[in-house]
Amino acid sequence: MGCIGRRAVWILLLGLSLHGLVHAQSSDRAATERRLAQLKEQIRQDQARLSETAEEEEATRQRLDNLRREIALRQELAATYQQRLRELRAERDSLRSSLQNLGSRLNTLRTQYQRRAQHAYKYGRLNDLALILAAHSINQMLIRVQYLHRFAQQRRERLASIRQATADLQSRRAELQASQTRTEELLDEAQAERENLRQLQEQRRTVIAELREERASLQEEIDRKQSAAEELEARIRTMIASAESENAPASRTPAERAAYEELSASFEENRGQLPWPADGVITEPFGDRVDPVYGTTTRHPGILIATNPEASVRAVFSGEVAAIDFVPGYGQYLVVRHGDYLSVYSNFSSLYVTEGQSIDAGQLLGRAGTSAEPRGAGVFFAVFDKTTGTATNPRRWLREP
Repeated sequence: MGCIGRRAVWILLLGLSLHGLVHAQSSDRAATERRLAQLKEQIRQDQARLSETAEEEEATRQRLDNLRREIALRQELAATYQQRLRELRAERDSLRSSLQNLGSRLNTLRTQYQRRAQHAYKYGRLNDLALILAAHSINQMLIRVQYLHRFAQQRRERLASIRQATADLQSRRAELQASQTRTEELLDEAQAERENLRQLQEQRRTVIAELREERASLQEEIDRKQSAAEELEARIRTMIASAESENAPASRTPAERAAYEELSASFEENRGQLPWPADGVITEPFGDRVDPVYGTTTRHPGILIATNPEASVRAVFSGEVAAIDFVPGYGQYLVVRHGDYLSVYSNFSSLYVTEGQSIDAGQLLGRAGTSAEPRGAGVFFAVFDKTTGTATNPRRWLREP
């Protein structure tokens, strides 16, 4: 009976650990499904906006940007479908193994119970009765009766718990199978969209060919974009130099220096864990970009995140608004200081903060652009290192979407 009790406790503990595992997997699954829904909704809204102007739009640079945006969204959607399917397969395999293990233990326990039932049928309750009758007093007899009753009750409760845990796992596996079937259907939809992607890419090649015939005006636009990027970086470097000369480390009080160093270290420690400034997909990555028409290279000091028009733009970390200004090609931009680091946001349709204001992580800074802003429906985001005065790849600072 002691062995049976230990096995029952082991199975209950296993059930609890499985519950924790399933809970963690459920959290991952929910995050992926939210990402799927978000991408599908963004594609739907983009298609609705594009369809309004498709008949009027000629082979323009804006059309090329729109095609790049839609291709990026659909590629991200297909990748998220694949991720969801991998998650479900891993969850299913883990639960199947756990269910088999628990089922084996349950069969062992049932076998032991069956042997006890056979023993009880053959010998009746003589052992328990003998234990009671061997008592030296009425009080001891009552205690033994109560003990036997409580032990039998615990045994029944543990067996019921094991059966419930098995039923829950079986139900969970059925749910996962149904969910996997749905995900595979969604994956089929994503694979069907490969043809849409192929057609979009063919349109892109056609537009590029047409745009190459308009080299003069295109070269001017490329030069403007390059100048805008250089001007933005130059302004940030000038601001850094000015701030350092006015507020040199030697002029700070010990408390100010300590707060500054703590903020810098805290920002650094969160590399790869910062929240995204807005929901969306990167359509212009950091670094050198090769123009699809000319093949010329331009530098991009940050990333462009395609969003819905007027989407919320939030601070990725706590700090202070160091500057608000305007640069052609980037629109209104905002710089937030985080000790030795600066986060830069631009292409706002609305701005809700002022220069010198303290900012909390996640605070609403403003609204992303619309078709009226230089970068359309989206937000530009960059991270500068004050110690070097250069831009770093902001994607490496953000957590996985």
